Amino acid sequence: MRLQLTTLALLSVAACHASDIVLAATGLPSTLENGNYGSSDETYNGFAIATIAGTPGQWIICDDYSHDTPVPSGNMLYEASSVGGSGSLANVRFTGSNEVQNYDEAAVLVWELYEYVEATGSKASANTITDYQYALWNIFDPYSASANPSGVQVNANQLALQSEALNLVKTQGAALSSAVYPNVRIYTPDPNGGSNGSQEFMQAVAPEPGTLPLAVGAMLVAAGLAMRREMRKRRAA
Repeated sequence: MRLQLTTLALLSVAACHASDIVLAATGLPSTLENGNYGSSDETYNGFAIATIAGTPGQWIICDDYSHDTPVPSGNMLYEASSVGGSGSLANVRFTGSNEVQNYDEAAVLVWELYEYVEATGSKASANTITDYQYALWNIFDPYSASANPSGVQVNANQLALQSEALNLVKTQGAALSSAVYPNVRIYTPDPNGGSNGSQEFMQAVAPEPGTLPLAVGAMLVAAGLAMRREMRKRRAA
């Protein structure tokens, strides 16, 4: 359910399939706290560092609370998917009737967090990063006392982020499809590649200069700022 620090040696990679990408997690996220911002049962939250297809220094974030990934991981075989329609989600881990909507919602959260961390750098709030991480986990592995007692438990701030992301998916689908979804990748462990017990990851890829319409960028920034203002009010109450 969380990234783990380990001293494992590099793993050997099994025979590759045509669609496989070699991914190695090389650095842990810098935020370490639980969903209520404390130290009990803390998790690593936010973007980890990875080498993907030979390119180092890539930001990835796990959408998968129920599996573990050692860091450094060594080379692992993953399959790549893109967001924005059922055909592009052929290799993903979390399937079902809401598969497309769930990954679209996750893409909005990942993109907003990417934009937030890019804009704030070292001043990024650990609590805000945690809120986005737990909102992302809650899409795919929500807690249920009867059906999923090991699922992630979230607070009101995290639920609000998730709700706002879903609202954007439902009301701004065309804009997101042209400007956000094409810039989000999903990496799922290849079930035949020896790393099936590792987590699934998502990645926001910076668009080419000038390709993100100003209206879409402003929409996402405004939504993110509004949610962060609301969360600050709740914490201060």
